[in-house]
Order: sequence, then C-alpha cells, then structure tokens
Amino acid sequence: MQLQSILYDGYGLSASKIAHLGIGLIHRTYDVDGCYILQRVNAIFDPCVNEDIAALGRVLRARGVVVPRLVPTRTGAFGFICRDGAHWRLMEKLPGDCFERVGSMAQIRSLTLALAGFHGALKSENYVFKHSRGGVHDFRRHYAALESALASHQGHVLWGDVMRLFRHIEAMGRHVEPISTLSCEVMRIVHGDPKVSNFLFSGDGVSGILDLDTMAYAPVACDIGDAVRSWCNPRREDEAPEFQREYAREVVGLYIEQMGDLTREEREKLPRAGACIALELGVRFARDALCEDYFGFDPAIGHAQHSLLRARAQVSLCEQMLHGREV
Repeated sequence: MQLQSILYDGYGLSASKIAHLGIGLIHRTYDVDGCYILQRVNAIFDPCVNEDIAALGRVLRARGVVVPRLVPTRTGAFGFICRDGAHWRLMEKLPGDCFERVGSMAQIRSLTLALAGFHGALKSENYVFKHSRGGVHDFRRHYAALESALASHQGHVLWGDVMRLFRHIEAMGRHVEPISTLSCEVMRIVHGDPKVSNFLFSGDGVSGILDLDTMAYAPVACDIGDAVRSWCNPRREDEAPEFQREYAREVVGLYIEQMGDLTREEREKLPRAGACIALELGVRFARDALCEDYFGFDPAIGHAQHSLLRARAQVSLCEQMLHGREV
C-alpha cells in the first residue's frame, strides 16, 4: 500500500514529501513533511502497544518529560491497520538531533538526568499494560536458548567459534551473576531500550525521548545496565569495544543521586548491571550466529558472521567492564 494512501485513508492527511529515515532496526520509519513521523511497526509488537504509549505519554508530558504525541486515526485509534495487515502509526516529529554515540561528559549527564526523570515521572503509576513482551532480560532463558542452538546446529560452519565463545561466556557469568543482578524485589516502569539513539538532543542537552514500545515493569538495573552498555562505548555494536569507565561511574553515581527513593538492593545492583546486559546480548547474538533469525543484520557481512561479530563485541565489552571491577 502506498504511503500517501496510508496517510489519507488512516489519517485524512496528504503530504508533499515523504522521506525514508534509515535509523533503527525494528520499524520502518518515514519523515512526513518535516512535521510527522510515520512508522510501519514491527510485527513483534501488538497494535495495542499504541494504547500504552498514548496513556503513559500523557502522564510523561504532564510531568515535564518530552515524548512524541501519537496522532489519532480518522476513527480515533492510535494505530492504523492496512488491508494487508500491516500496522502503521503516525506521531508528531519532535525537534532535535539523534546520535549513535555519546561524545562528551555533558551528554552523559544530560542522558542520565533524562532517564532518571523518565523513571521518576512514572514511579507512582500503577498502570496495567495492554501489551507486554515477557522475558526480555531473562538471562536463564537466553542462556538455555544458546545451549539448545549449540546442541541442534553442530553442522553450522560457525559452530566451533560459537562454542569457544560460549565457554568464555560461562566463565564471565560466574563473576557478574546476571540472573541475580537483573532481578529485584522492586519493579518500576522503565523505558526498556534506553540506547543513545532513542534520545533527542539540542546541543549537549536531551530534548526528548523516543521509542516507547518497550516500556514495561522491570528492575531499574535493566535500564541502567543497557544505558551504560550503549552510552559508555563509542564503538558500533559489531566493532571492538572501548569502554569509557569515567562515563559509567557518572551514570551510576548521578542516577543514584537523582533517584532518592531507590532501595538498598537497587543501589547495590546498579554498578554490575552494564556488564550483565552486555553479556546477555552476547548470549543472544551468539545464538543467532547459529539460528540466523534475528530481524536485523548487514547483508554485506552475512547474517551468521554479523551476529558472531556482535556477540564477540558484547562479550569483550563485558570483559572490559570486569577488568576495572566497577561491575
């Protein structure tokens, strides 16, 4: 279905220019006249996720956190289902710039304040999510999936490489204890994917937060761990990492300072969370190097090889974190 038809049939709008934005692996995203963002939402998300975004988005904006507004369809829904079953949504375009990596301590501080503000704005909400993706940070499940892939894909050309990486993962897991670190008695509404490209900047300051599909109840260690993994490594996910320890110290220290109601358990787990998330992603990418069913990869490298590069990079990042004993 043509994009102009989606805009008109779904929203009663027309556009003079629609440009594909080559950002993000999950959704197909388009700029509409510089005023709106149109997305074809990945099938891993049920359309009811838009109701969660709309409801919690109102709360966030009312409490000073800038997030995009979803544009209602002609029928008042927050998403549009085409005749071919594709799920689309339209939202306002917020001003600001996206970056793939952090370039200064000022940005680190602004990112940390923004994420703490996000968590703080939702801490009193007892919202019941209509859409939920369970087990995102279930390390035991991801680890078992990798073991199963190794057992069932012994003929794969990369089996030996993945097995050697698996032995390394086993050893590091005993040091970072991901299962206990990524669990907590207190569960809060978190963003779920706080990588740097999901924040908009004006100068060195965060001006908005994007991609709210992954909001869920989880330990704050999951968000802070993913933030440290993303913000404190200037290399791409498939490149040899370069862990910026001073950034990580600032993230954890400033977040604890801003979130005055953290429990002792939460505070104690945050310094290890980055290494746990990096190791978890290493496990997930190692499995995909054999199963080859991840939704995004570089075809110039090849599915299996690209996932192996990612797995090695994340495991190496975890190792760099461990060497400093900051985790």
